[in-house]
Amino acid sequence: MERVVKLPMRMLEVNNLEVNYGAIKAVQGISFHIDEGEIVTLIGANGAGKTTTMNTIIGVVKAAGGQIKFMDKDITHAHSPAIVKAGIALSPEGRQIFPRMTVMENLEMGAYSRTSKADIAEGVEQAFSLFPRLQEREKQVAGTLSGGEQQMLAVARALMSKPKLLLLDEPSLGLAPIVVEDIFRLVLRIRKMGTTILLVEQNARMALSISDRGYVLETGKIVLEGEAKPLLHDPKVIDAYFGGLE
Repeated sequence: MERVVKLPMRMLEVNNLEVNYGAIKAVQGISFHIDEGEIVTLIGANGAGKTTTMNTIIGVVKAAGGQIKFMDKDITHAHSPAIVKAGIALSPEGRQIFPRMTVMENLEMGAYSRTSKADIAEGVEQAFSLFPRLQEREKQVAGTLSGGEQQMLAVARALMSKPKLLLLDEPSLGLAPIVVEDIFRLVLRIRKMGTTILLVEQNARMALSISDRGYVLETGKIVLEGEAKPLLHDPKVIDAYFGGLE
């Protein structure tokens, strides 16, 4: 009897995506996919189109062409609240927490798509389990947190909607190296909890070291793709992102 191998579900599929800002073609016909349970990373220099791609997936920016499918449903022209309810959440570049609200109030804002008080309480419990420092500061005004704590809050807030797919945009930006290591360890923990992750990151070495696959963007186009470990040793990646040193 033949053994049936169950293939992972295609969670996100982006086909020939185009995004314009006026006359500027920010994303020029890129295609990529993410399977359930993966960590996939997009790397590239500033202006490569990484954040634009994330914002288009979540519905903040509208596509000029192409298609985005999530769980086999077309979400290309869906509005952000519907996309969040469908199971995608974004932890944005620059954290973008609500600085005058407390830690707890920020978390509650992330749970706006959940109607059950029990579900929200479960989300808070999970957030505090992942980020114990946030529990210690639950009544503290978020704007007074350290940079690393604010990043933890941004990720925890995104997780409050219980996403199937978490978009992480530059989670290590502006953080001390020791805090960066903590953040990436937490990314691995979040994946173990069953959340699929699309990671945008300028720290290419760290991002690829925890990812399953990667895509390299340059001026709105994908120029390299493949399994993460081989990309770490690709001469073009080493030259462009590791200063020529492996």
